Amino acid sequence: MYIWDALYGKIEFSPLVYKCMLSPEVQRLREVRLCNINSLCITGSSNINRFEHSVGTAYLATINIEAATQKHLKLTKKEKETFIIAALLHDVANGPFGHSYEYIMEKKGFIPEQGLSDVLGDVVSTGIGAHKNSSPFETIFFGKLRALTSILNSSQKETVSQIIAGRHSLSKLISNSIDLDNIDNVFRMAYHMGFNFRREAPRKLAESMFIENGSVVFLQEAKSYLEEWYSVRQRIYKFLLLNPQEFAGKYMLTEAMDILFECISQGKAEGRDIKWNYTDYQLMEELDLLKEKWLKRKTLLLENIDTSVVAEIKGVEPKEEQRRLLKEYLEDQTLTISIKEKGKTGESNKLLLSENFSYEIEEDGAITIKNRNMDFEINGSKLYKVVNIRYNTSQIISRLMTGDLYQCLMILETSDVSKYGNFLEYSKRITIEDELETKIRASKDFSRLSIGIHPILDINKTERQLKVLFKDMSDPIIIGSTASKKLLIGVFIKNEPYGLKHTKFSLGNKQNNLISIVAKYFASYFENGAKVVPLYEEADKYGQ
Repeated sequence: MYIWDALYGKIEFSPLVYKCMLSPEVQRLREVRLCNINSLCITGSSNINRFEHSVGTAYLATINIEAATQKHLKLTKKEKETFIIAALLHDVANGPFGHSYEYIMEKKGFIPEQGLSDVLGDVVSTGIGAHKNSSPFETIFFGKLRALTSILNSSQKETVSQIIAGRHSLSKLISNSIDLDNIDNVFRMAYHMGFNFRREAPRKLAESMFIENGSVVFLQEAKSYLEEWYSVRQRIYKFLLLNPQEFAGKYMLTEAMDILFECISQGKAEGRDIKWNYTDYQLMEELDLLKEKWLKRKTLLLENIDTSVVAEIKGVEPKEEQRRLLKEYLEDQTLTISIKEKGKTGESNKLLLSENFSYEIEEDGAITIKNRNMDFEINGSKLYKVVNIRYNTSQIISRLMTGDLYQCLMILETSDVSKYGNFLEYSKRITIEDELETKIRASKDFSRLSIGIHPILDINKTERQLKVLFKDMSDPIIIGSTASKKLLIGVFIKNEPYGLKHTKFSLGNKQNNLISIVAKYFASYFENGAKVVPLYEEADKYGQ
């Protein structure tokens, strides 16, 4: 058996590596993309799978560990083979659609690199996040049980897990600012996107890097290849991060997953869930099967409720006095977001409760409040406005898979990265979306528009400073002039008539007015303001 690779040509491995390669755990990666989304417009990158990349990384590991630069490590044949297997398996614990899945699951404790020991385990995992309760008797791919746990012995499984988790002397060869993983990743993406580079670059880098005194060191002749890797990587990331359709696709997939997890938390998922070992298509099927649901949508109005005061109020008797104190306390608070009652004009940053408002103290300690035509909830230190909203992930996924992407109204850039968590956390993001929609819908031209927001955190993504150690040089050399530290915000029109298939919304004054409203909102939202990134310039800037 051999593998014919687009970058490296004919690749061959030892029988044990092949055996691992043919396990269901690794074969599943043939149906998991390297990219975060099934790209509509950047077609070359959209179908690179993680199996192809894993094989490429294992091949570079073979070159590296057999190179003359690594002879001082005095590794045995078995130790070298275990390192190659670690390179092959470095993505086995990853979920579908790469980072799009990870950004959602990291809030649940999902760290792919830390999860391989659970995947290789012989017992039910007691870990956290996506791999929790992962069982060796759970099918991985097309009804097949795990095989790696029986292919590798205990010592090999432990060593492989340590290498991938960053706890081994060889870990930095696979997980570092520049490593075998991202060398293959960058040049593989570049190849499929049609970018020019010296085809020998990944091999030259692999055979030129070695471990010395716990650090990655390169031969001096590799400097031009390092600079080429840096330049190619920069172009790829800027192209992918700034393409409006890529941005829209990432948001739509994230939105559908967020809705599913909200359904699960509200007991309306009907057994639906997302497992770490899904393929990309299985994830899409799971989301497509979740049809129309009515969910409680909570908009955060205040996040500094004094829990000690609320606790005292809960203990007050009689209930009429408790009710009076609750009303008095809440009406004294200044809301972070203004609210508007149905049938009334204007907004208020004060919560004014009627004389006959009702409330309940739930078993979990939350307080639910009904006031005229509005519902509220106090949960911990947070006050929410609660409304029932109809969601349909099937409709979102249908549009995503058939190319009818949300219209990208604009992409904003800010240096205020501290606000990233506000957009990543679902309840906070929809609060921002609600507030922005309120401002937009104040104009009769936009009274029915539905707006979506998606963040991309760019810290050392598009630009980074590489501090590289070279053989026989005492001081490291810096490659790259700056390190990126910014937050990108994509703003989308979700209404179907304005989707990519229809392009009904003109580029005239109405759209310019809408862009002005949104830009003004975010200029005041971020401490350092936010600038509008011109759309569709990325191909001319970074694709040539």
